[in-house]
Amino acid sequence: MSLLSNHEQQVWQEFHKGKTTSEIADENPDWTPAYTSRVLNRAREKITKALKDQAKSHRLDVESLQDYKGLLIGFDYQANAQVFIIYTESEGVVVWYRHENYAGKLCPMCPKEAECRETLDTILDEYNLELRPDEVELHMTQQSTAIFTKLAAKEIPRYRRK
Repeated sequence: MSLLSNHEQQVWQEFHKGKTTSEIADENPDWTPAYTSRVLNRAREKITKALKDQAKSHRLDVESLQDYKGLLIGFDYQANAQVFIIYTESEGVVVWYRHENYAGKLCPMCPKEAECRETLDTILDEYNLELRPDEVELHMTQQSTAIFTKLAAKEIPRYRRK
């Protein structure tokens, strides 16, 4: 079961494709921009709660929370690692520890490589992000940092009226 209702999912997805709440409302005849904004706010609240719950369960210090992006950046002092917690529609809440290797193994030799690739591809797709050619060549541990940095810096449309 998804964290978001059907309308919340629809608005969240369209918002992350770069559409404003007014544009989303225009595409749905029964919706007003005000309704679309309320739906987006409900989605943000649910996602924020889920991100904060994960951060609390992992005992992280929250460095930043970007609710419009579904991204929480924290730090785990026990693991001495930065942690990215992100909401995705297909995988739900994903907790990603910044790391250089997996039990001493680099990405090509790592048993989790396919799982990590799928997760990063999901984030790239759902958040409409593109890697530069030099970033595509990086190991996924380094590539993941580039992806989360791009997401944190990505411009998100705000509430613009016509």
